[in-house]
Amino acid sequence: MQDNIATLTTLMMKERPSLFHLMYRIIKNREAAEDAVQSLFEKIQRVEPEAVILSPHAYLYRLASNLAIDHARSLSRREDAQDSIHDLLWLEDDSPTAEQQLAGKKRLALVESMIESMPEPMKTIFCLNRFHGLSQTEIARRSGKSVSLINRYVQRALDLLATVQED
Repeated sequence: MQDNIATLTTLMMKERPSLFHLMYRIIKNREAAEDAVQSLFEKIQRVEPEAVILSPHAYLYRLASNLAIDHARSLSRREDAQDSIHDLLWLEDDSPTAEQQLAGKKRLALVESMIESMPEPMKTIFCLNRFHGLSQTEIARRSGKSVSLINRYVQRALDLLATVQED
């Protein structure tokens, strides 16, 4: 009686196209399926000669299926790692360009200049509301003016500053 290695090797040579097809269906990559078939051959060479294998055909196909699943998982992990590496290497730099920084500084200087040139009490009311976080009601209470007047001052200041956005 042949030993397990010889029996499985002979069976593998006979069933190689079917084994490849099985492994290819699981892995979905021709080269990886070829590698898996080679791994199957190597695995067969390490089978214990004395082990009792009742159905060499079923044993061979179970080995092939398990190896194909392992190869598919490994391939998937490799592809995920490569995608992650690609993403890290090709991160887009979303920091502003020198031109954008210069334009932003110019726009900020213009806004500061416009705020400085606002008439009182519009300037004070706007600064208290926008920079110090006071509500219009609080500003009205502190200044003794009506909330609707405070609202008009803030709105006029915003209308003036809106022209900077349009330029």
